[in-house]
Amino acid sequence: MNRRTLLTTTACGVVLAGCLGNNDFEDGPTSVVAHPYDTAPPEASTTSVDDPKIEGVIKEVVVEAIETNATATQRLDEEEREAVTDQFDELPWYEGDDEFSSGAYVTRDDDAAAVFLEVLE
Repeated sequence: MNRRTLLTTTACGVVLAGCLGNNDFEDGPTSVVAHPYDTAPPEASTTSVDDPKIEGVIKEVVVEAIETNATATQRLDEEEREAVTDQFDELPWYEGDDEFSSGAYVTRDDDAAAVFLEVLE
């Protein structure tokens, strides 16, 4: 399985778990991941990094990913996980395609990052 498939599968699993009310992922270690892109998918709804809904850990990983042009990850403690989960509930979700990962797309200037939760094993 290639990395993109793994990331997409993980992100979809986390979203599905949240949608179904299965919060098992909240009992284990979790990270926020931001994968940078030169632009957001044309059909994706996006949120600006300056939007008040984007704060804390999500903002940190998005800024790091865009500035370094590399995937950024931050492991969450229990308190952060709850706050981040609440923030994700407020963000539009893009299901992904052959070119773009699934995630909430956050933009800064002309750049974008797909942000999602990843369950660590």
